[in-house]
Amino acid sequence: MELNMNPLLVLARSIAAPPTPPLTPEKLDSNKEEDEPKADIEQLPNEMWLEIMSYLSYNDLQQFRLVSWRCRDLVHRRRFMEKGKVIVTQHNLEAIHQHAREGNCYLSFERVELRNLRQCRQLENFLRLVGHEVKHLQVRHAPVFRNIDGKMPNLKVLTIATTSSIDDQHLKSVDGLDMKQFTHLVGFECDGVSLDSSLKLLMLLQLRRTENKVQLRHLQFEFRRNNENALLDVLRDHADTLVCVDIFFSCSPGIDTREWCQAFETMNSLRTLKLSGNCHLVLLEAVLRAVPQSAPIRQLDLTGMLSLTNELLLYIADKWQSTLKVLDLMFCVQLNANCIDALRQLSGRLEALTMAYCRELTGMGLVQGLVANTNYILQELHLEETIFLDESSMCQLLERLPNLRRLSLDNCRQAVTDRTMATICRYQTKLRNLNIDYCVKITDQGLMGFGETPYPISRLRGLKELNLRGCRNLTDQALKIGLRLPELRALSLGYCTRLSAEGFEAVTQNCPSLEALCVSSCMAVDDDTVRIIVSNLKRLRIVNLSNCAKLTLQSIHHILAYGHNLVELIACSIDGMDHEQAQRILEAQRPQMKQVLL
Repeated sequence: MELNMNPLLVLARSIAAPPTPPLTPEKLDSNKEEDEPKADIEQLPNEMWLEIMSYLSYNDLQQFRLVSWRCRDLVHRRRFMEKGKVIVTQHNLEAIHQHAREGNCYLSFERVELRNLRQCRQLENFLRLVGHEVKHLQVRHAPVFRNIDGKMPNLKVLTIATTSSIDDQHLKSVDGLDMKQFTHLVGFECDGVSLDSSLKLLMLLQLRRTENKVQLRHLQFEFRRNNENALLDVLRDHADTLVCVDIFFSCSPGIDTREWCQAFETMNSLRTLKLSGNCHLVLLEAVLRAVPQSAPIRQLDLTGMLSLTNELLLYIADKWQSTLKVLDLMFCVQLNANCIDALRQLSGRLEALTMAYCRELTGMGLVQGLVANTNYILQELHLEETIFLDESSMCQLLERLPNLRRLSLDNCRQAVTDRTMATICRYQTKLRNLNIDYCVKITDQGLMGFGETPYPISRLRGLKELNLRGCRNLTDQALKIGLRLPELRALSLGYCTRLSAEGFEAVTQNCPSLEALCVSSCMAVDDDTVRIIVSNLKRLRIVNLSNCAKLTLQSIHHILAYGHNLVELIACSIDGMDHEQAQRILEAQRPQMKQVLL
């Protein structure tokens, strides 16, 4: 039965559905039957609606709930509410508290982020009211540990991000958390860059089995010399339950690796291992050899491991050939064309590979290692700043990777040309994210269609994010004719200096679903351009106008008048704008805006 599907639902289906195989002659004959009468979308049972909706993002669901009362009820089911989280700031704390206190609250407080808050009585009362619901808590720029204490008996995952140990408003030291109160805790992530090391050490000590009976499955922590023993104790105590270990080495550890080996050698359940930062080769090799071969390592992140060698990478490929799906080797600068054997062993199994800044890699080496045959498994490839790639090898690589979803080729200036873009637009029709920042050889033809058989970028119908920052040879023609992407959500055109107001207006017509737009350092952007952008792009949430020299305070008034959904504004380094006055205007008329950088 043929259905008149809502365009949003059609999008969800097209995103998730596998490519349709060509019809056989028998099927072609069978399709010649008379068309059946069409049925209305309302006749679909809830089960089919829920299946289609499961492929939508959180923001899509919030748009979809406005369609009808039935859509609203479906979106408010628990399975969809868990896609989002409640972000509590100083501007919305009172409103959310009042909403929760009135009852019949449709918000789910299972996932909560406390952002840019200070300790206060109202926050304490709010957490006392909803704290028992919270299972995932993120604390960002919010030294409010005293308010949290004793309010969240069911907390499972605690994340502390960029939070100071000083309450700036009252200039008082902030107490650490009593980790013993979280008896159901399974995950602890602490990258609190400004958090005092002694405070972090105190929390870490409380996670030892002698102090706490929790069973950690996920641990993210920063290694420092003063916490090495405590960190090793926690790793040993929870080795039998840990499935994810993420350690950032802010300084190089000692050369004695015995205790590290003892901590990792019993991690038989480990699935994700992230070791980044300043770790020397002796410890890195010892840890990788200590992890049992029986551990089902699925994701391995060695970002910044400058000491990683081709031989050690080959050992990794041999050891976890059957399980490894995601491999991140960013800044592993010792890798070169001799790592082909390791890549060849993992080819056909890896789903995501990052080799950004591995500057000794060659295009032919990647072709031989990853796509000796067509590779249908790899879905993400990140090759930023890999400067020895060439155009011919890149095109060959892209032809043999038909299922890529994410592709990053930032600053691959020799490899990314109009011909490369033609290859992307022809073969990479499943792409969702494409990053080609500072690929200066791309011209309008790259987006509009290059060669005798042109393939424009509009073929990438499912593209969600496109970064063209620094592609300085693009003109308005590319935006008018080539960039027709109605489902595009994020676009970066920073430093595309040949664009004019006419081109930006074309973007608002051709990409109406944009939620994030960057036009920083585009000298043609003026107040009227800002008015066109914020009035035409109804879903715009984030805009970057930095270094647009023609802007004045009138742009701020346009944003307040038309940018009703805007939550983040970046407008730095604009000489013609009084930043202090702009800040006062925004704080007075749009205090709920999450982030303003002026």
